Amino acid sequence: MKLIKLMVVGLFACALMVGTSFAQEKSCCDKAKAEGKECTHKCCTDAKKDGKTCEKCNPKKEGKKDEKKEEKK
Repeated sequence: MKLIKLMVVGLFACALMVGTSFAQEKSCCDKAKAEGKECTHKCCTDAKKDGKTCEKCNPKKEGKKDEKKEEKK
């Protein structure tokens, strides 16, 4: 019985670690910034020319910026 509980706890801990590693996946822009470069994807460069963030590569960031702007108003 103790062995089964130990295995369940171990599997749960592994599942948590794997889940958090996928949640922290970086976008192409974040990876380029970490290397000290600019992102060279066409969609990102087009969005940057317009003064925006690429929604395709950074869907979370654009939504957060809009929420912050609405809160300030």
